[in-house]
Amino acid sequence: MVHLTKVIIMAVAKLKDPAGAKIRKVDSKSQNGIKCEISVPGGHTFFTDEPAERGGTDTAASPLIYFTASLAACQTVQIHKVAKAMRINHGAINIHVETTTDRIPGLDGSSKVMRFCAAEMVVDIETDAPPEKVARLMKLSEDQCPVGNLFADAGYEPELTFNILPLP
Repeated sequence: MVHLTKVIIMAVAKLKDPAGAKIRKVDSKSQNGIKCEISVPGGHTFFTDEPAERGGTDTAASPLIYFTASLAACQTVQIHKVAKAMRINHGAINIHVETTTDRIPGLDGSSKVMRFCAAEMVVDIETDAPPEKVARLMKLSEDQCPVGNLFADAGYEPELTFNILPLP
């Protein structure tokens, strides 16, 4: 069993990006308010905004919602990559994410600033893999999710629940 674990870890390591720092570039433009047009590599563009009560025009999702969505998408990518390396068959991967923010004292100790303070994910994965193999998949994919690690590094380890569903 120990030998199998070593093989799985080596296979997962092969799927990682090459060693070294990687720079990601994004450009944000705002005409006269808080609605932003975000341009990213590959010619993709999306928008962020805030509801009217927060000074926006409510024409796009807020940056905090995009961050929450990034957690779900990043975890999906990691589960897929690790499952492939472990030779785990899977169908749909559906993730429900809830993040919590709260206002805490800022640098000056008096003003309150918004901070993320919790994240929970419920992962529904269709697979025929045995539960012990899915448990290993959970551990490895959670460890490799950069967005989830931002929470962990801040002292708020995301809570993950995996629901194993039968392959259709």
